[in-house]
Amino acid sequence: MQEVVFPEGTTPYTQPFRGISSATLKHFEAFYTHSIEKLEDRIIFPLRDVTGKISAFVGRHIMSDANPKYINYPSGVTLTTYPVKLEGVFISMVIVEGMFDMLNCYDKGMRNVVSVFGTQSLKAGIHTKLMPYKVQGISKIFIMFDGDDAGRSAAKELKPLIEEQNFEVEIINLPDDIDPGVLSDEEVASIKEYTSG
Repeated sequence: MQEVVFPEGTTPYTQPFRGISSATLKHFEAFYTHSIEKLEDRIIFPLRDVTGKISAFVGRHIMSDANPKYINYPSGVTLTTYPVKLEGVFISMVIVEGMFDMLNCYDKGMRNVVSVFGTQSLKAGIHTKLMPYKVQGISKIFIMFDGDDAGRSAAKELKPLIEEQNFEVEIINLPDDIDPGVLSDEEVASIKEYTSG
């Protein structure tokens, strides 16, 4: 498989975006580009595999009402989880649905949070996608999806599938209409303390 490389004319994204600090965006190599039409007006992130090679890009439109809001590049690429390598040594991790759910939690101090890009994405190759975390010493996974019917249903659906991969699993139910992408510093700190024990 050909390695994915940064498009020509990329410019680092240096401003905060949707409450995420510029330092966190820089850490995750956020950029924008005008060299590929379908990626214009998007904040773009490279997804790296365990070896550090870029496997894909995910671009989120800067306008919340844009359709589609997210684009994967190249087209048809299979997304990994994100990030694949955790920063530090952990025995548990928290999985969230979306990239900005993960970025918000990371920005507020949580280092064992991972985006699975939705239930269907994780189900497609769940063993392969979770194996890198087992190798890193993870034995327990907390599922923290959106506080709505769809998020709660997805968490219940995934719980036995993750348990089949020999992880202990616990669901964190967020309040109604709250998602990990809007959690405050205090809320993230509380969840971080709860999930680190």
